[in-house]
Amino acid sequence: MMNISKIIKESILREEKFHQLRDEVEFTFDLHHDVGGHTAKRKWRHGSGEKIYDRDIVNLLNDALEEIMYSIIDGDIRNGRRFIVSRDGGDYLNVVIKPERLDTNYWNLVTITTMRKDDFTVSPGQLQIFV
Repeated sequence: MMNISKIIKESILREEKFHQLRDEVEFTFDLHHDVGGHTAKRKWRHGSGEKIYDRDIVNLLNDALEEIMYSIIDGDIRNGRRFIVSRDGGDYLNVVIKPERLDTNYWNLVTITTMRKDDFTVSPGQLQIFV
């Protein structure tokens, strides 16, 4: 069983690492990466008649930024391994992201597909961040 002081120490170290990296990590959002136009086509597919705009995607990712950073620190987000950011309630926007590590503190978050759906299906073991 873990000692309480060890748990506290690990928590403090994680917070220190987050605060140290917060000002040094830079993300770019690549909304037009997919050459085949898959993302652009998917912005209309959900049938609600409400288009998914680039600003909707950027707002969602900005809202999730802190959790994305913690997930990188914890090793849950790795280069090239897709994850999903989902709005829990409201517009139920879901964005599948492929992270590209450009450098230690620089990441490009590539949009693979988008959908407004309250029960968005994820693959077993795939990271899904709710905001």
